[in-house]
Amino acid sequence: MNSRFARVAVAVVGALTVGAGASACTSSPGAAAIVGSSRISVATLQTAVDHALADPQAEQQLGQDRAKFTREQLGRLINNVLIANIAAHDGITATRADVDQQLAQFAQSAGGEKQLEQQAAASGVPVKDLRTFIRYYVLQQKIADRLVADVTISDADLQAAYRKNIDQYDQVDSAHILVTTKALADSLLAQVKAKPSSFAALAKRYSTDPGSKTKGGELGFQPASGLVKPFADAIFAAKPGTFLEVHSQFGWHVVHVIAHRTTPLAEVADQLKAQILQPKREQLLLGALSAESRKEGVHVSPRYGTWNSANGTVAPPSAKDELSSPAPSPAS
Repeated sequence: MNSRFARVAVAVVGALTVGAGASACTSSPGAAAIVGSSRISVATLQTAVDHALADPQAEQQLGQDRAKFTREQLGRLINNVLIANIAAHDGITATRADVDQQLAQFAQSAGGEKQLEQQAAASGVPVKDLRTFIRYYVLQQKIADRLVADVTISDADLQAAYRKNIDQYDQVDSAHILVTTKALADSLLAQVKAKPSSFAALAKRYSTDPGSKTKGGELGFQPASGLVKPFADAIFAAKPGTFLEVHSQFGWHVVHVIAHRTTPLAEVADQLKAQILQPKREQLLLGALSAESRKEGVHVSPRYGTWNSANGTVAPPSAKDELSSPAPSPAS
């Protein structure tokens, strides 16, 4: 789950207290950044940094370069103002139910609510700020959903994605007895056809495959790519319940084809569409945030750096500006 927080925090983590420090203004003293009519104070930024690094693991993992982390936090504070602006303009909201649902999904992925809280704190999201973090995440995802709503996926692209992931959707459960001679394989095949219940005992007695013989020859569900080609070709073509003999570079296999599990394209179409659209979602979301930052005007105090609207980050300050006045500078 830490990796998930690292991914989703690109635009949201760290902006958890932005509302308290953002207000309309016409001047800039004490401002870390100004986004349109919203002012992010130095105090707000410092509070966000201190809260994010309060957890010992967060301090160890994220606080080694405090100046860099502060820039990241400021960039995220700025992005959250932009996200809130876009959401308000488009009538997008994050309800309590939306937040509860996303919280439950994160908790399930983390292994429980307590584990989620621990992983969030280690990633720089204090427990008391977790719901606010998730609210911004939900807003971001809803904005991205709107941006890709009219993007179409061709049947050819969907089929290509399905074939690319076929190992997940087409698998066979089998068991085998591996021996060195065809004569022995012929004999064993005749025995298991006559008495199928003898297969496991014969595997334990005769199989030379140490990985499966102690399990009665069981290989479990496997995709074709996980098996040698002659073996895969034979079992994927056979009907479940079949006993057959296959020769490969490892020797002679007496095989029981137990089951063939397939997931049709129709059942995973939505999942595949989401995968295909993910790069486009990210591109369109970044573009929307960039456009909003140019429209609003983003100004960052030169002591922290300059705003890069193309990628939504605060670039490092020049040496001469690093300790200068906090008065904001024009966006880059």
